[in-house]
Amino acid sequence: MIQYQHKSKMKSKKEKVNQRFSSFPQMNLRKRGELMHEIIIHLILIGLIFALFFYVTAGRVNSKEVKQQVIEKELALLIDSAEKGMSFSVNKLNMNGEIKSIEIKNGKVLALVDNQKFSKGYDYFSKYSVSVDEREDRFIVNVR
Repeated sequence: MIQYQHKSKMKSKKEKVNQRFSSFPQMNLRKRGELMHEIIIHLILIGLIFALFFYVTAGRVNSKEVKQQVIEKELALLIDSAEKGMSFSVNKLNMNGEIKSIEIKNGKVLALVDNQKFSKGYDYFSKYSVSVDEREDRFIVNVR
C-alpha cells in the first residue's frame, strides 16, 4: 500500500535538505581545496629533499676516499690478526680501485687509490714488525 504525504510535509523535507547543504558555506570548500594544495606542495618538497639527499650521498659512497678507507681498514685488520712469519698479498687492481701504493708508517697503514695524493692512514696494533714489498701486479705485506 502506497502512502501519500501531504505537500507541506514534502516541502519541509526539501527545505531541511537544503538547509543541511547550505550549512556548508563556500568557504569550507575553498579551505578544503587550499588544504589539498598545501599537502601536495609539502609532498613535492619532501620528495625533492629526499632526492637531493640520495643524490649527495650516492656520490659520497662511491668516492675515492671511501674506497681508500676501506682498503686501509682491511689491511689494518689483517695485520692485527696476523702472527709472526705470516705474509699476504694485495692485488693492485682491486674492486675498490687501482692501488698505487701501500706504506706502513708510525703504526699506520697508508694506501693511495686511483691517483689520490693524500692519505690519513688507519692505525693497526701489532707487536711484530710489518713491511710491504711491491711487485709487478701486487703488494706483499710481511709480518716478522
